[in-house]
Parts: sequence; C-alpha cells; structure tokens
Amino acid sequence: MCDRREYMHKMVVLAKAVEGKIEELQRWYDDRHIPDLLAVPGFVSAERHRVFPVKPLEGMPAWDFMLIYEIAGDPMPVLQSMGGMMGTERMPVSDALASTHTLSLVGISEHHQAN
Repeated sequence: MCDRREYMHKMVVLAKAVEGKIEELQRWYDDRHIPDLLAVPGFVSAERHRVFPVKPLEGMPAWDFMLIYEIAGDPMPVLQSMGGMMGTERMPVSDALASTHTLSLVGISEHHQAN
C-alpha cells in the first residue's frame, strides 16, 4: 500500500443519468465501472456521492453523482491506460449515462483535519 501523501492526484467526475435511469446508473457504477476502474494499475480508491446542490448555478446541469478517484504516482500513464479501455468490452459505458464532466485535481498542500 502507498503512503497516503502519494495520493495527491484525484480525478473528480460529475455524472448525469438519462431521465428515468438513475437506479440503473447507480448499479452500473457500483457493480461494473468502479471495479473495472480499480483494476487499472494506479487507481487506488473510488467513492461515489449523490449531488444535492446547495444553490444551483444558472445554466449548470443538475448532476446526479460526483465520483472521486485517487491515483497513486504519476497520473498520466494511468489516465492514458484508462482512456484506451473506455468504451471497450473491458470498460463498457452504460447507456444510462447522459453526460459527465471530469476534473483533474492535484493536491498542493497536506491534508488538514480538525483537532
């Protein structure tokens, strides 16, 4: 296992389900996509969150989920490997997925916690 400080790269994905297919998308993420992604060397963790906007911004899509993936080490080869698999039999994309927006985050400070 890697030292926690090595997990300084995160990939955040905002996802929207096709109308009426939110449960199908949840199952796909939990039963298929997250396990497929964690099988890619370099991905070390994944978590899925339900999105409840506090104050929706005009013109912004109403996302259903936010996924946070942690990548150990240099993220570029990991992301290239994942990109080559997306949409293939090894990592199929669900037809319940309407749209996504992906952000790449690089930590620039230590993780802080309350006392």
